[in-house]
Amino acid sequence: MHLRGSKTLAIPPHDLAFWVRFVLTSEFFDFTRDNGYRAFSISIPEQAIAIRTTTMSIVDDVLGSLLIGIFVACVLYGVTTLQTYMYFQMYPEDPSPLKTMVTVVWIMETIHTVFCMQFAYRYVITHFGDEKFMGEIYWSGGITVLLGIFITLAVHSFYIRRVWIVSNKSIPMTALVTFFAACRFGFGIATSVMSYSIPEWVTFRSRTAPLVTISAGIGGAAIVDVLVASCLIYYLRRSRGSWESSNNRLHLIMVYTVNTGAITSIVSVLCVILFATEKGSLAFLGLVEIQSKLYANSFLASLNARQHIRNKFNSGSNYYPSIEFSSRSQYRSTVPAPQVEIFQQTVVTDDNGETDLRSNASGKDRKMSGLV
Repeated sequence: MHLRGSKTLAIPPHDLAFWVRFVLTSEFFDFTRDNGYRAFSISIPEQAIAIRTTTMSIVDDVLGSLLIGIFVACVLYGVTTLQTYMYFQMYPEDPSPLKTMVTVVWIMETIHTVFCMQFAYRYVITHFGDEKFMGEIYWSGGITVLLGIFITLAVHSFYIRRVWIVSNKSIPMTALVTFFAACRFGFGIATSVMSYSIPEWVTFRSRTAPLVTISAGIGGAAIVDVLVASCLIYYLRRSRGSWESSNNRLHLIMVYTVNTGAITSIVSVLCVILFATEKGSLAFLGLVEIQSKLYANSFLASLNARQHIRNKFNSGSNYYPSIEFSSRSQYRSTVPAPQVEIFQQTVVTDDNGETDLRSNASGKDRKMSGLV
């Protein structure tokens, strides 16, 4: 058999009429007899080549960016698993509610990753080349969105607790953050429900209701991240004192706060922009799958960073030596004795704010212990 022309064709497996025509008509087959041997040649019409080109273009535009997003999400899940393992190794004495929360977040991330992979497998393997299927919203996509919403809710609850402690139980500030976190949860649930009531991507992208719920939900998440970071930085700056080492520790905590909040905020804004502008692509959904992984990792990173912060300042030459190696008379001339006791308690206090030293710590110490 020899093929006329240099182009090849990947024929859609579900197009039965195309296959029948391919086999039975002489438009494709040209049978000849050469020296007693039967041979035939195949000519590929331009229409068939156009079908392949169109199909591959749809796959690239619709599924390419989504597949990349899911790949990145799977990598981030590996980071989440590693951080979860590190947490239980480094902080076995943490309160049971906090350890339970970490476990629940990891379990939800595991289920979320499984459904992400199943969602991608259906589109790019099982129904590859099926334009009708690629235009439909597969049910597991809504499950991934729903799981991401609950993961975000868990992390936002942790952030709200931070704000409550650091702001000295400020009801207005805590209520403001809680309001936008509730918006993220409520509008996210609405988006997930609409993914089942609207069966096709084209219809889902063209209607106003999904645009409103996605923009309000993801936008609310971005506002929560910005508010939490701004609130923590504001109250930490107010807590600065005359101790250089303590100020350095506060500065390091502020850097961690800004970095974790900035990443999730940027991804949230990009999700809204891509959903509103890239109507023929599922790139926004790839970022949505990544977003839940970023929230889980920021939550675990803030917990695991406690030991790093302690080690960083415990190994410094100006954090403890000013207390341990200075003479008694010199130390008394610079700092009153009661302040020395409070300062040492801050060093050994549990960062979750659950130890017995809380009642003896100053307001500044409680703010620092409530951060992580």
